[in-house]
Amino acid sequence: MPPPNTPEEGLVSTTTTLALRPLIGGDAPLDDIDLRNLDYEGSVDENLICPICRVPFVSPLITDCDHVFCRRCIVQAHALKPVCPIDRLPLKLVGQTRPAPKIIYNQLDNLPVRCPNSPRGCDRIVARSLLENHVARYCDRSLVPCPHPSCDKTVVRKDTGKGCLHYDVKCEYCEQVVQKVDLEDHQNSECPNRTAECTLCEAEFIRHKQEEHLKECPEVSTPCEFAPFGCTESIKRKQLEEHVRACAYQVVGPVGGQLAELRAEVNALQVQERLKERRIKFLENRGYAMPAADSSSAEQQPPVTDISLPEAAPEHETAPYESRDQYFLMLFETMEAKLDRLSAVLNEVDGRQSMMLFNESAQIKDQLTEVRSNMGVLGMHVRWLMNFRLQERGRVCTSTSHNLSESFSGAQENTGYPDLPRRLSDGLRENPPRL
Repeated sequence: MPPPNTPEEGLVSTTTTLALRPLIGGDAPLDDIDLRNLDYEGSVDENLICPICRVPFVSPLITDCDHVFCRRCIVQAHALKPVCPIDRLPLKLVGQTRPAPKIIYNQLDNLPVRCPNSPRGCDRIVARSLLENHVARYCDRSLVPCPHPSCDKTVVRKDTGKGCLHYDVKCEYCEQVVQKVDLEDHQNSECPNRTAECTLCEAEFIRHKQEEHLKECPEVSTPCEFAPFGCTESIKRKQLEEHVRACAYQVVGPVGGQLAELRAEVNALQVQERLKERRIKFLENRGYAMPAADSSSAEQQPPVTDISLPEAAPEHETAPYESRDQYFLMLFETMEAKLDRLSAVLNEVDGRQSMMLFNESAQIKDQLTEVRSNMGVLGMHVRWLMNFRLQERGRVCTSTSHNLSESFSGAQENTGYPDLPRRLSDGLRENPPRL
């Protein structure tokens, strides 16, 4: 028998993982995300920490004594002893616990966390509520099924365009045989000859990351930062700062910096403008009437404020979606674009089917015309043959009757019978009397 007031009696499930279900069809299901093992960016408010597991709340429950715990933590603690873990008062899970207030869920959803694929190289930081969407749809370090239909293994999403990578290759540094999909990890941490010494700065680096090292090597020659303004000097990276202080083109440096800032502001304004256009389109599609923008109405009506969405940041700092409203807006636009593409595809298919049907029907019509022509020719031949046969039969019958008449008259002459007298009734039949 399970203890009283435990989940076996129908309270709730104790699962604390977040199932990665695709929001839009086409993605394969991934592993679950354990919300208790996330790496949070910065410090977390102590009021959002579970007093039992000491991590931010996962599916929080609040008791009648106003204490908040994770769902799984309070269930496990109650199974050991049916009291509140804080004030030790008797507690029943059914009837004396309820979901935490919405504000706690909102604060938990806005906590910034690192992507769980950070060991594979993803450095994205997103809100906890958007983590599922990021891992399932956008993270290029997530494991997805191999694109080859006969392979049941997984690959990193960024390598899906390379085909199946589950075949053996030799490491070029140690001659060890590994699978292609594991070659990068092998060369990063397992290969005994993975490191080499830079010939310029004599520092060690990972061999297959030589290009990345050259971008940071202090002995590599690099152009001056004022090269866009006319400086043609190329000095070593470690001497670059000293050269910049003595460069003759540093006078125009502040102007160039201001121009770069202006360009960044223009790009940010363009991003905000595109975002506002999407919002306006979204509102128009929802049926909201937008006020007129003429000068007379602008004096009488208060200025129209935008809907409550966060301001857009530069593109290199923004996550895929910074708020739920922005996500739903983008989802709506995505579905609308998909519908447009499907409509265009259907129209194209309809046109192709119509053209194919027209071509086939034209061929069938030509064949029917040819068959009718052949049938007409055959009919003409048949009628000609029938007429010829009838004429032949007529000539045969005429010659036969003539021969019979001649033989009959000859027989009368030979027998010598006189002509019989005609009867009176025969004359009356030819010339009937008039009344």
